[in-house]
Amino acid sequence: MRTPAVIISGYRGKIGKTSITMGIIEGLKKMGLRVQPFKIGPDFIDPSYHSLLAGRECRNLDSVMFARRTLISQFIRNTRDADIAVVEGVFGLYDSYDGITEAGSTAEVAKIIKSPVILILSAERTNRGLAAILKGFLSFDKEVKIKGIIVNNIANDRQRDKIERIFKYYDVEIVGMIRRDEEIERVMGYRHLGLIPIEERREEERRIEEVARKISEQIDLKKVLEIAKEAEELEVEPEILDAQRINVKVGIIKDRAFSFYYPENIEFLQAHSDRVYFIDSLNDRTLPEIDLLYVGGGFPEVYASMLSRNKELLKEIRARYDRGRISIYAECGGLMLMCDKLVDLSGEEHDLIGIIDGDVFMERRPVGHGYVHLKTVKDTIFAKKGDELIGHEFHHSRLKLRGEESFAYEVMRGHGVDGKHDGIAKERFLASYTHVHVLHKRDVFLNLLLSSSA
Repeated sequence: MRTPAVIISGYRGKIGKTSITMGIIEGLKKMGLRVQPFKIGPDFIDPSYHSLLAGRECRNLDSVMFARRTLISQFIRNTRDADIAVVEGVFGLYDSYDGITEAGSTAEVAKIIKSPVILILSAERTNRGLAAILKGFLSFDKEVKIKGIIVNNIANDRQRDKIERIFKYYDVEIVGMIRRDEEIERVMGYRHLGLIPIEERREEERRIEEVARKISEQIDLKKVLEIAKEAEELEVEPEILDAQRINVKVGIIKDRAFSFYYPENIEFLQAHSDRVYFIDSLNDRTLPEIDLLYVGGGFPEVYASMLSRNKELLKEIRARYDRGRISIYAECGGLMLMCDKLVDLSGEEHDLIGIIDGDVFMERRPVGHGYVHLKTVKDTIFAKKGDELIGHEFHHSRLKLRGEESFAYEVMRGHGVDGKHDGIAKERFLASYTHVHVLHKRDVFLNLLLSSSA
């Protein structure tokens, strides 16, 4: 298997990887190419932008959550009908999961999928110093093939000329020179977890596409294609996914408030259940006839007032659960929805479902951020006692329990609910701060369907 592929990375985080990757995707698509986007690491938000521009689902490549063969299989399976793969890295090129080894880094994934790298450098308040950074990156790991650079945040033509002259002495192509642009900065502005998910910006899609087009015009796409063709052949056969069907109907809350779902998780549920219904927690007043309710992450704090006002749906979810008619699996934002109240940063309280006897309080700084290692300490609808899971958390909320709740997991790494435990477990119910990817462990998602079957 040899699909042209290129990885877009930076020498540090927050350097414009997402917007530049968007520009490349937009430009290549306008050339008539079928572009398959990928995102290294456990991100939800950046992939939503790449999916919009490519017109096909962006997929995660995660060397911490996935086995090596699974990662390669994910790459091959999703590039079979593509002309080129464009992969956005995570943090800086060599930044890693533990800060010591290469585990989880963009560099590690680049070597696994044998793909060249285009490195982004920032011209902000510098010129010749960029050469020192590039020299260090080129020599740090010779197995990582840095084949091009894009210089971002260029202030003016004078600075651009200086930088172009500096890099004539290095055997690396300049494939893009991006001018600092206030419009791009406004459109690609950050909220507390990063960019605002596309699900919340549907009315701005044209504006986002225009920004991507503006960036693409400052990139030499022919050079990008030439570099991508240097990707080496992969010989691992894709894993065969089973197709066992289970007599269960699934409801997934997916809307502006809850949009953090790995596409493979949804595809797995669609492939293995009788039917999957999508529910809008802000507008729908009733639940369809389902056996399992899956609530992913997102920004319930942003839509807390609207959620609280939709009392009909909240009461029906609670009533169906109390009567034993549905199972519930909730992650992060979904866990928040299951609490009695959400208390926002202004101190305002918003009534929610109340299956969990406690309230969730918003904080200005992250409470849990990064990979999570869990050991299951009791059987649940999801995992069995003794199962070990690797997932991801990123939340600015803190759960304060009033009563005794039973925890499903011991936290070996990460924060979870209280730094030691995660996963509020009840009969036919599990809510945790940890997001789990089906490609990490399919068995737990199969167990979720089996335990919820009619």
